Amino acid sequence: MGGLKKSSPHRLITAALASLGLLLLLAACEGGGGNEITFVSEVDGDAEVYVIDPDSGEARPLTDNRSRDFGPVWSPNGKQVAFVSDEAGDLEINVVDRKGKAITRLTHITGDDESPLWSPDGRNLAFISNQDDNAEVYLMDAEGSLPTRITAKSADDSMGDWSPDGQWLAFVRGGSAEERGLWLRNPDGVNLVHLTNENDYDPAWSPNGKHIVFVRETGGNADLFLLSRLKDGTWQDEVEQTQLTQQTDDDISPAWSPDSDTIAFVSFRDGNGEIYIMEDDGSKQLRLTTNEADDLSPVWSPDGRQMAFVSHLYGPGEIFVMDDDGANQRRLTTNDAEDHSPDW
Repeated sequence: MGGLKKSSPHRLITAALASLGLLLLLAACEGGGGNEITFVSEVDGDAEVYVIDPDSGEARPLTDNRSRDFGPVWSPNGKQVAFVSDEAGDLEINVVDRKGKAITRLTHITGDDESPLWSPDGRNLAFISNQDDNAEVYLMDAEGSLPTRITAKSADDSMGDWSPDGQWLAFVRGGSAEERGLWLRNPDGVNLVHLTNENDYDPAWSPNGKHIVFVRETGGNADLFLLSRLKDGTWQDEVEQTQLTQQTDDDISPAWSPDSDTIAFVSFRDGNGEIYIMEDDGSKQLRLTTNEADDLSPVWSPDGRQMAFVSHLYGPGEIFVMDDDGANQRRLTTNDAEDHSPDW
């Protein structure tokens, strides 16, 4: 008789590991806010943080007060949103749970604190603080404890991006020709690498950790450039620099696809801001939006199949989504106020 065959212990272990691997992969793909987009809306007369479901279009506020709340960023596990608020009189960093039930103020420092950026493991937040009369990069844990300054120069610093492995923090420094450009700093404040010395900003690290795309402004025109780590995997000041765009109008706001193969960006080559994509070597530049109004701030969904962006097609900025090839463009917010700063 046939009956059911008993599975060997080896087969059961193999199947269990495969299932675990699938679960981990799905969890990694979920990332950030999963299927929700956080953004800022000024529909109530001041800036408040919202989340919206791109499938249903249902939005709900995470903050509701008389202060300005802006700059929202999802935590890696999707459970919290960090943002900046002026409720205390100066700018302070806060976190709110994804249901908008509990808001916690993390910084209590004299001087503006802004630009929060979660570490890849979600344990820390890098941010910019002006408590020493100039902007420096600080680091604190996710509860707001132990804020530590990791840069210390008279020139102002601005936030960049974490490396995917959490070993480096890219930031931007102004000042003299010897100081300006892109820099790398270990979060423990030890190693410091000066990568570029031009008017460079807005660095974005590829998810595979191999490249940094950034904006370089030369002669009043902005183009996109790429830095690639050395063959031994290190980052030094002699890393290769590749120019990706060569337009007479600005190309800005680079954003990597989750698979590190494609870069979305905003180009003004058509007379207004439009969203483009290109390969990581600058080839196959393709225009995705074709409006006569500005389309800005592209951000990829965690699975790489869609993008959220801000469009001024109907006047004030509204949150839109589209497929990764520009198809199925849909307006998510419909009000007469500015909606901006999406993060997926």
